[in-house]
Amino acid sequence: MTGREARDALPAPPPPRETQIRLWGRSLLYSLAGICVLVAGEGVFLWLYHPPGRQPLGTIALLFGSAVLALLLGTLALAAGPRVGLGAIRRKVVFSVGLGALVAFGDVLVTARLMLVSTQDAYVMLMLLFFALLISLTLALSLADTLRRAIAVLMHAARRMAAGHLDAPAPVESGDELAVLAADMQRMAASVAEAQQTQRALEDARRDLVSGISHDLRTPLNALQAVASALADGVVAEEPAAVAHYLRALDVQVDRLAALIDDLFTLARLQGPTPRLTLAPYPTADLLSDLLERAAPVAAAAGVRLEVTVASPTPAALVDVRQIDRVLDNLVRNALQHTPAGGEITIQAAPRGERGGEVIITVTDTGAGIAPADLPLLFEMYYRGSGQPQVSGGAGLGLAIVKAVAQAHGGRVWAESPPPGRERGTLISVVLSAMTSTQRGSTTQ
Repeated sequence: MTGREARDALPAPPPPRETQIRLWGRSLLYSLAGICVLVAGEGVFLWLYHPPGRQPLGTIALLFGSAVLALLLGTLALAAGPRVGLGAIRRKVVFSVGLGALVAFGDVLVTARLMLVSTQDAYVMLMLLFFALLISLTLALSLADTLRRAIAVLMHAARRMAAGHLDAPAPVESGDELAVLAADMQRMAASVAEAQQTQRALEDARRDLVSGISHDLRTPLNALQAVASALADGVVAEEPAAVAHYLRALDVQVDRLAALIDDLFTLARLQGPTPRLTLAPYPTADLLSDLLERAAPVAAAAGVRLEVTVASPTPAALVDVRQIDRVLDNLVRNALQHTPAGGEITIQAAPRGERGGEVIITVTDTGAGIAPADLPLLFEMYYRGSGQPQVSGGAGLGLAIVKAVAQAHGGRVWAESPPPGRERGTLISVVLSAMTSTQRGSTTQ
């Protein structure tokens, strides 16, 4: 057992002595108030029905004095608790009922004498009182056992939870406050288990992120180091063509490093608590037209056919154009990486939702597709898929940025593989808010 586990296994420290005294004092005041009310009612009864020639003041004073004395003794004894052998619930119940029985018997005897009750009637009263007290004591002990069993269940569940077994049951079905406490403990354990699971997932994500960043930074840095060393050592100083080649390689690696840093900065900003986007209506047809102009040369060089269609009428999308351009570029780049030469990539846009309140943009490729087990993790950082080829130069952040940008816009993104009606390939859909008649100008989130 570690030091922390040993500390956790210790019982909770008791409240300060001043707090205990204040709590017991408050309880005593409430009890005294209740006794005053009961004795006052009893006094009214005795005053109305006392025997002729006798005043009930002595009986009323006896009842009040004995009740206060019993209350003080009981409160002091219960406050002392374990120091006087009253640490368990059963003992406290037996003590309380026994003290009450003694006071009741004494009150009956003295009251019967003051009220001129015959000896035979006094015996009958004592027998009835004794029988009632036995019933009360039996019920009190039964209640104490019920409470003790419920508390034992809660203590056992609490100890198991403290030991890390958060699935420990607390089956208390008494229907009282202890059952509510047991249900609250179960909910608390479920919340703690969920928090721990989330923490583990975050820790795994952090390790994956650090590992992925380290890997992706190491590649361009190693290349930069090799080129810089070659140039510094003068290995290619007398060959202008070789120097130019090394400088171009240096420029490529710097661009790659800058792109990776830019991706990480974008993700950090978009996944923050308040991502800032400048939203404005932008024609959806213009978004895809600009995309086609940027992607067509790359697709042609890869031998992939690129087709863009926009359903009519498709409303303008309410977007941050710079970020959405990045989303579309990442989707097309991802599709090109997994589409062989001779394949086809189709980009479509159409209205969606009631009265065209949304715009859906889909990118469909004719690649090998994605395994079903990989689909839920497709948009996670540095996840390339167990069955996917490792494309050189890919940092594994493209689709994570797509998801972050879509969510920052209040939209959503998902993937289907294969697309509906096809045997292979992948379809990725992005849904964005559309410009409606009630929205004008630009909005800043």
